[in-house]
Amino acid sequence: MPPIRPPEDPGSTVLIGSRRVGVWRFGVAGGWPLVWNHGGLTSCGLDATVMDAAGRRGGAEIISIDRPGIGHSDAWSMSSIAQWPHIVEQVANLLHVDDFAVAGWSGGGPYALACAAALPQRVRAVATVAGMAPVERARHIVELGLWEDRVLIPTARWAPWAATALLWLFRQAPDRLVRIEIPNLAGTKDRAALDASLLSSLLAVHREATRGGVSGIVDEYRRYYGSWGVDFGKIRQSVTIWQGEEDILVPMSIAHRLAGLLPGSTLRVVPSTGHLLPLVVADEIVDDLAP
Repeated sequence: MPPIRPPEDPGSTVLIGSRRVGVWRFGVAGGWPLVWNHGGLTSCGLDATVMDAAGRRGGAEIISIDRPGIGHSDAWSMSSIAQWPHIVEQVANLLHVDDFAVAGWSGGGPYALACAAALPQRVRAVATVAGMAPVERARHIVELGLWEDRVLIPTARWAPWAATALLWLFRQAPDRLVRIEIPNLAGTKDRAALDASLLSSLLAVHREATRGGVSGIVDEYRRYYGSWGVDFGKIRQSVTIWQGEEDILVPMSIAHRLAGLLPGSTLRVVPSTGHLLPLVVADEIVDDLAP
């Protein structure tokens, strides 16, 4: 294993080999460990801030890792989602964590499932939260509700320069426009829970994700299309699929398709809730994953 240097402060970078990797820690320091896989588009490990209070109430330490080229993590070549568990395992070793639960929000769902498949001795429970299902056909792209996803997934694969240009425009969007757009991701209950403090936190996530540019996000979208390299048949842990009934970004049809690929999973549909699902059921997610 390459040499690993421990973090000096929560939310700082750690060194794995020659790469800087952003690691955020929320909830209770030294609590039972939950590895959080952040969302896609302009998101990063800081989005686990929505789980902080629930982590404190449930005794969990939430460890959220920036993926390559996103947030505080250096860019490096990661050809498939299936390579991500190697990084998670090294971070877990660094933090002296033996076994842990994993969760993935939205575009982080595939990465949580990859960890479950690749690390069966260490991952004991899994949750996807408004999580994606495999995108292997054109109809799967159309199934996604966010026009940015429908454009960026094929563009990142076949015209990455165009995806870079589009994401660069997103990066330059003024704060007032982002503040207007975030509530559009929500349903009835999560919109009601989205107070000024949470809105500011999610705006900070948007800015943090692209602090070093957009190349990492382009690579993210390239990895979503086609095979993830994840063998779903190797996932033996308890998997809960959390889905907002009013989610228009990752709609119910995707949750049902994902559940069909994971026969032992439990699909939990949350009424009157959209894509900002953790604002409504963070405590339930933590309780479900607790040892």
